[in-house]
Amino acid sequence: MPTITPPKEGDFINFTQDFELDYVLGHHMARDESQANRALLVQIGDDYKKDKKVDRAKHEKPFYDYVRKHALFAKMI
Repeated sequence: MPTITPPKEGDFINFTQDFELDYVLGHHMARDESQANRALLVQIGDDYKKDKKVDRAKHEKPFYDYVRKHALFAKMI
């Protein structure tokens, strides 16, 4: 039976840390690392957690895809 490795703290996005939001914006979303974009990303993260019924969002493709499809993504520069 395969061993299941529990997720590490670093697997999750900390929406209270600007450097984490900047990483998502710059590295995964190709958007400016601005305060306005961070605020929009936090809103999208809240929607994601509510929609998916999870407490935290992971640094994974499903979250990044969700961000790109969210209406607020179009407001980011």
